[in-house]
Amino acid sequence: MEYKHFSHPHNLKLQQLQTTKPSDPSPTCSGCESAISESATAYICSTCDFNLHEQCGNAERGINHPSHAGLHHLTLVPYTTYSAGTFLCRACGCTGGKGFSYCCPLCDFDLHVQCAQLPQVLVHESHPLHSLLLGYNSSPPAMSFTQFGYVNQLVCNLCNLGMDGRFWSYNCYACNYHVHASCAVNKPKPVASSSAVSAESVPAQGLETEQTQKPTATEEQVEDPALRQQLELQNLQLQLDMSSALANMMGSFNLSSFV
Repeated sequence: MEYKHFSHPHNLKLQQLQTTKPSDPSPTCSGCESAISESATAYICSTCDFNLHEQCGNAERGINHPSHAGLHHLTLVPYTTYSAGTFLCRACGCTGGKGFSYCCPLCDFDLHVQCAQLPQVLVHESHPLHSLLLGYNSSPPAMSFTQFGYVNQLVCNLCNLGMDGRFWSYNCYACNYHVHASCAVNKPKPVASSSAVSAESVPAQGLETEQTQKPTATEEQVEDPALRQQLELQNLQLQLDMSSALANMMGSFNLSSFV
């Protein structure tokens, strides 16, 4: 069965991937730029080297994401239109993105397809006591900056690297347990902790597509009362932040020019 994707001029065929030789490298998904695992089902172009994970090929053309709630709709674009030719993912912090992204051109806001689909609540083997909540800002409040870096900077409990508050993380606030969103789904090997926490905590690649196909939990689906309260408070704080950003944006307009 042939399939026509808006990003490609040729017809694609959904089929199981098969490599001709064991030594052949795995093909790369043109959407998320990550490898397509052997025997996986993918959209394949027989004319040129264009392939898509089934998940990337079926991604919605537009979404309203809670990390950008109250501001603008995000549109799926097949390539970046920035002058640099790449985009920065506001979720994992990965730079140099050239594949698909959910984009808000008004705010220069981009998300990898797989990052946009991260579950809001995650059960992770590294922290079996509680579920982890997805946070869109990992910085504690009133965190001051010094010549040695941020005071009280959070450290990822998986890789032991410093966490950049601009990007997403999974958190258990009851246990003060925090991990990069990319570490939570990619399962990196822990490194030795150091007194000088490195700020180079962004991944070299985006999140792996196959590992992020997990259902998203809502407040109604969370049974733990404490976890549900944390989720409600997080959503409320997000709404307040979005309202404040929208008010600041509206205040920046010169209303007299419209009179």
